[in-house]
Parts: sequence; C-alpha cells; structure tokens
Amino acid sequence: MTPPPPMQPAAVPVNERDRLAALRRFELLDTPPEAAFDQITRLAAKVLNAPIALISLIDENRQWFKSRIGLDAQETPREFAFCAHALSSDGLFVVHDASLDARFAANPLVTGDPNIRFYAGAPLRTADGLALGTLCVIDRKARPSLSPAEEESLRDLSAMVMAHIEARRAVGYLHPLTALSNRFRFLKDIDAFLADAARLEDSGHSLPRAAIVVVDAAASHQYAELTRVLGQVSADAFEVDAARRIGENLPARAKLYHLSAARFACVLPDGEDADLEGTLGRLAATLRQPFLFQSVPFAASGGIGCARCPGDGDGAGSVELLRAATSATHQSLQEQKPWCRYDAVQDRASQRAFQVLRGLTDAFTAQDQLSVLYQPKIDLRTNACVGAEALLRWTHPVLGPISPGEFVPLAERTALVRPLTEWVMTAVLSQVARWHGRGLRLPISINISMLDLASATFASRVAAMLDRHGVQAGWIDFEVTESALMMDRAEAGRQFDQLRHLGVEVEIDDFGTGQSALSYLKDIPATVVKIDQRFIRSLASERSDQIMVRSTIDLAHDLGYQVVAEGIETVAVYDWLRDHGCDIGQGYLMARPLTAPAFEGWLAAGGYSPVAREPA
Repeated sequence: MTPPPPMQPAAVPVNERDRLAALRRFELLDTPPEAAFDQITRLAAKVLNAPIALISLIDENRQWFKSRIGLDAQETPREFAFCAHALSSDGLFVVHDASLDARFAANPLVTGDPNIRFYAGAPLRTADGLALGTLCVIDRKARPSLSPAEEESLRDLSAMVMAHIEARRAVGYLHPLTALSNRFRFLKDIDAFLADAARLEDSGHSLPRAAIVVVDAAASHQYAELTRVLGQVSADAFEVDAARRIGENLPARAKLYHLSAARFACVLPDGEDADLEGTLGRLAATLRQPFLFQSVPFAASGGIGCARCPGDGDGAGSVELLRAATSATHQSLQEQKPWCRYDAVQDRASQRAFQVLRGLTDAFTAQDQLSVLYQPKIDLRTNACVGAEALLRWTHPVLGPISPGEFVPLAERTALVRPLTEWVMTAVLSQVARWHGRGLRLPISINISMLDLASATFASRVAAMLDRHGVQAGWIDFEVTESALMMDRAEAGRQFDQLRHLGVEVEIDDFGTGQSALSYLKDIPATVVKIDQRFIRSLASERSDQIMVRSTIDLAHDLGYQVVAEGIETVAVYDWLRDHGCDIGQGYLMARPLTAPAFEGWLAAGGYSPVAREPA
C-alpha cells in the first residue's frame, strides 16, 4: 500500500509577529470556558449539522481551543492544525475530504482521532485584518461544498465570535467582574516602577526593594470543577470573595490586581523593615478557609509566588517579572507549600520542559532524532533469546540525548502522545516486517501509554497499522505500566479484550509499583507480568526483595501469567531468578539495548552465553 505524501505545513502569515502580539493582547489563551463562546460553538454545530465545532486560536507552536464541541483535546501542535491554513484565506477555508488532500492525508488528526474528513473554517479577524484563529466545523465524513446559506451562517457566526472577543477588550484596564485593575494595568505599573528605579540608580540613589506577588486562589482544575459542578455564577462569586479576602490582608497602600480567572497580583515592599513573609503567611491562611456558595463549601488549594523586583527572571521587563512570579506560584501549588520565592533552577526546568515539547513536534519529521533500540529477552531455563523490547530514544539537536523518562510523561500531558505512539509503532512494525521477510521471527514488545488505552479507537487503529505493514498480530505485543491500569481499570480491561481479540498479547510493565499491587491481577486479561527493576537489582542480597519477588512469581504463575524480570545485571541475580521459576529476563548482563543491525549481529554470534564474564 502506497503511503500518503508527507504533510504540507501551512504558510506562516507575513504579519505573524503582529498577529501573535494581537492574540496575546486579547488574553484568550489558557483561559476557562465562557458561556458566550460555547453558545456560538453549539449553534455552529447545529446549524451546519457537524459533530465537531471549535473556536481555534493559532498560537506560535500550537492551536488552542477557546471553545469546543465534540472534541476532547484542549490543544494540538500547530503543524497539525487545519486552522493554520485558514489564517491566510480571504474567505472560508474548506476541505471536502482530507484523506484525499495532499496537504492533510498524512495528518495524525486525519489518520487517527478525530479522523477528520470534512473541514470548513472562517477566520477570526481583528479590525486591522489580523487573523487570531477560526470558527470551524468538522465532520468525520467527506462532504460536498457548503450551500450559500451555510456559508453565510458560518461567516455570521464567526463575526459574532469576533464581536464578543472585541467586547472583552472594551473594559480597558479594569477586570469586568471585580472592577480591579487588570493584567494590562499591572504590567504598565510594573514598567513604570522599573523606570523609576532605573532613574534612581542613575542618580546614585539606592534602589527600592519590592516583590511581585502572584496569588492563585484555586488551582486551574479546581476552578474548572467549581464551574462545572456549581456553575459560572458560583465561580464568579468565588473570585469576588477571593479578591475581598486577599485585599483585607494586604498592607494599606498595596494595590490588588485581577489578572485572570482566580489569579491575582500585587506589589509588596521587600525591604528590611517590611513584613513580606508575614503578609504572605496571612494570604495563605485566608485562602485555606473554605468558600461558601448557597451553603455549599468549596475548599481550594491556593498557591502564592513572589519574585524580586528588580532582580529575578531572565530580563528586566514587566512581562519577565510576572512570568518569574507565576513560576513560583506553580511551584507553590505543585509542592503544596503556603508560598514560594522564585527559584531559577525550578524555572529553568519548566522552560526545558517547554523546549522539549516544542522539539518533540519537530522530531516526528526529522530523519536523525528519534530511533528505536531493541533489548533481548532471554528464556531463563534455556538461555535462548525469545524476543525483544523496543525502546524509544531521542537525540535533540540542541539538548542532546533526552531520556524517555523525561519526554514521554511530558507528551502524555498534551496531544503529542498519540502521534508519538504511532511513530514508534510505524518504526517497529516496519522493522518486524523486514525481519520476518528474512526469516528472523521473534516477538517484539512495544510500550504504550495510558492515554492510548483511553482512546476508544486504539484497537482499530492498531489493526489498521498491522494491515498496512503486513504484520501479523502475534508478531508483537504491548507493554503497559501498572500505574496506567490504575487510572481506569475498566477501560483498560475493555481495550485489552479488543487487543487480545486481534491476537495481540499484553504485558503489565513495572509490576509492583502501583497502588494495589497483586490484588487486581485476576481482573486484567493480560498474559505477562514484568517485575520492576528496582526489585531485581539488589535481589541477591536483599531479603525483602527476595520475599516480594518470590511471592509475585508464585502468585502470577498460579493465575496463569508468565513472569519477566528486567534489570538483571549480575550472574547471581540471573541464577536466583532461574532457580525460583522466573520465566524470562532482560538486563545488561545479557545485552544492552541494541540497534536493529547490532541485534541481528548479536543473534548471529550466538546471543547470550551464560559462561561469558559479567559486564564490568
């Protein structure tokens, strides 16, 4: 089967810099749902008889959905966005059948969820002609052109979206809910403070010491849950009450700003005579008090962060200082501390995470970044190789080698995990097909994510890929971590049933690290458990590990599972596992992860020999 041509990226608008600046001025990105936008999106889906309707905003490296009907994802990489193509369109941008369109046939949003076929988008343009994104409708079936009446409806609805966006700006420097100064006023006031500080420094006077303080009255998921359960009215009341509480605990001359949903800021003195820590402690205490709405209590986990002004951050401007203080607020939320000062090391880690995610999108199409290694699996009774595990590796062009333990969890927080899984499957299935064509027939294990199991179409996509590559289901198996099973055991079981119906076996990876350990083995239709290496490496000397591993082997066998041990590095551990009935082993003692040619050479040389010396 001829593979589709590679995706054709959308042209970057000539006014991209101005367009992105306008998008940021409207403060729409990463904001909570708003009823007015959702009403328009629902109306677009109904009028145009489409299962999916979106208000899509095209950021520098992503498309983010301010409103969405019929789609679970909150954002996707920009390179996958149909809406990015619509930015340069003078009128409506329409794709009748994406699977037949050279620009989109290989797009992961076409080849996988949500299986886009038809797309129609109307650009959202500012008064000066800058396109922020689109109002679009999507169908999973190919469709003919829109009728003139449908085209008019889509244009009218996009105008309504843009009118509401403009209306949000009409309030100027005041937040419409609390009437406090908003983010724009805050940044201007900080810039004015910095300019005054610079003049004092030029005249030989000492600089005033201040702290930029950002207060999240509730974590973003808590605010979203409050809105979902009790409604927007309750969320508005929560913000008004939070503003009152915070204001009552600030020094007399401190000004409070309302930056965004449940997020506030202020500037506090940070000199020797200032009681900054006392003020922050009082703010943390007041945020811990439950909020009452119609006698229903709501307890939130607030976060408070502060940055030195001037001094913290990578630059001297207000935007960078706000980012530094916000980074400290996130740290306060993550570590459940009352408040945190800006930590440059923590901030660099966050920036690296963003750089990694941004680079991962480019890695999918690069020829020399992502690769797959194969680590042999050894039958502990016969010492024969009985398969291998496919291990993903990534060499970033700037950051160098990046561990899967770093980039896979980051990908799982975004829409990148599915294209990442499909890249690995494509690479492995191609290699397996070549090996079988040359008579090398060993099952290869592929690691999958909990988010793969959460997709109702995962098994059908696997079946399609097997067919496309001419690979039989029994030539591969999947490994999924025990912690992933704990996310939704019922859904995992349904996905496993479908995969086993195809003939694909499933292994439970990292076994022993989850919350319920052995108690649910009988409920999961897997065939293999893989004991985590932390229990294996010191097995020859640690009595507690020996007890746990021996019990796991016995119980797994009683339930009909095979047992694999990973992380075998010494002959003593190998022998102990063999003597206690473990079926299969992996580890540096037998072989490190190998490239496909090196794996072939290792097999040709006889594979693992138990008389060989242990690795140094």
